[in-house]
Amino acid sequence: MKNTITLLFAKMFEKGIMFLFFMFLAQQFGKNAFGEFSYYFTIASVLFVLFDLGGEFYQIKEFSKIERLKNFNTIFVIKSTIFTSVFFIMYFLNDSIYLTLLLVSFYIDSIISLFRSSLYKNGHYILESKFTIIEKLIFIALIATNIFTIKSVLFIYLAFIVSKFIYIVILMNKFYKLKYLFNSKKLFSFDFSKYYLFNSWSYVLHALLVVVFVQIDIIMLKQMGVSFEEIGLYSAAVKIYMTVIIFADVLFKQYYPQVAKFIQNDDMVALKNIILKVQKANLYFSIYFALFTMLFAKEIIGLAFGEEFIESSKMLTILSLIIIFRFSMYTYTAILSSSNLNYIKIYTSLACVTTNIVLNYILIPIYGVYGAIVATVITEILLVILYKLSSFKIVFTNILSSNEVIVLLLGTIGFYILFQYELSISQKLIVLFVLILSLVINIKNVKKLLQFQKVEK
Repeated sequence: MKNTITLLFAKMFEKGIMFLFFMFLAQQFGKNAFGEFSYYFTIASVLFVLFDLGGEFYQIKEFSKIERLKNFNTIFVIKSTIFTSVFFIMYFLNDSIYLTLLLVSFYIDSIISLFRSSLYKNGHYILESKFTIIEKLIFIALIATNIFTIKSVLFIYLAFIVSKFIYIVILMNKFYKLKYLFNSKKLFSFDFSKYYLFNSWSYVLHALLVVVFVQIDIIMLKQMGVSFEEIGLYSAAVKIYMTVIIFADVLFKQYYPQVAKFIQNDDMVALKNIILKVQKANLYFSIYFALFTMLFAKEIIGLAFGEEFIESSKMLTILSLIIIFRFSMYTYTAILSSSNLNYIKIYTSLACVTTNIVLNYILIPIYGVYGAIVATVITEILLVILYKLSSFKIVFTNILSSNEVIVLLLGTIGFYILFQYELSISQKLIVLFVLILSLVINIKNVKKLLQFQKVEK
């Protein structure tokens, strides 16, 4: 429970800082700069997958088997080598300084994830949270300094690199000495590198499909002639609902090591029990987050990005439906990622990516950014259905639980009312009071749902 609260605080603090960044960028530089940033960030995200090699999904799984300094160093060298190749290729294909800076920032983040995976695997959630908070404080301090002094868009991109560089220096100083790099021949394993690369392909391909699935719409919008201003409006709504989903990621990091452990030990009884608990927790929290985001979509957009972005509120209301399905998706992602059937995620993701691209090509020319939104919602629903069915190959839970039916009904009703009718502030506050009251009444059950270490066998 303490780890969950600590990690949640750190992640919410991190997302809060990023909210401030988006606010500064949008309010100080406008929709065009915000849309341009989103476009380059999307490209960098896709390329990041190529040298991140599965990131924490794969690293935590390998560290849970055996954690050696030689393996850690080997992954470090592999990532650095692949990044260098990607960097130079992109430099010759696209010489945008903005894209170049984002790529460097993503590389540093991929190295940070190595340390983060080790800390999570060993249960050092509080320690990692402290480092994250320090890095984000440095980042926002740089952004604020820029806003009140030189007001340069370029400095916005530079802030990503500077803050992450300081973060990695702190981590290396505490957990990794520079002399290890100079002795890389002694600490580099060719056998492990071949094993790691061979077994990482499914994680890389899946991550690539996920990134393409989540962010390809921004690239397609630009390629189909949609302006940076419209992309900026759409990106504002996307940034907010993605920020809300961070709680699902926090929960995931709590139960994923347990799921991986039970699968490695072939303990199917304990695995089924924890999955049922996770399923219930994800459904329970998703409906609260979804309804709250729908309820205050207009206020959130206005506060975060200003009146210039108020049109994004309708987009956010629709996208809030995804929150319910994304929480559920994490449940089945944990099963597939920690098993030897991770390749199944590739096929399901490929099917969803194909569906998403086809729908975007059909809907964007007709409905613009709203076409991309509808395409995203449809494919998110398809993704969670395919993930759940695929997870049955490891452990069967249920086709459709009563909790899932209730959450889907509440989400659908809430969406219809809030999309069709403009509620007053007083009406919204009454609904909010009811939501909070129901949460307080069930506080004991909430605490039990967050205790993933306690699983009945």
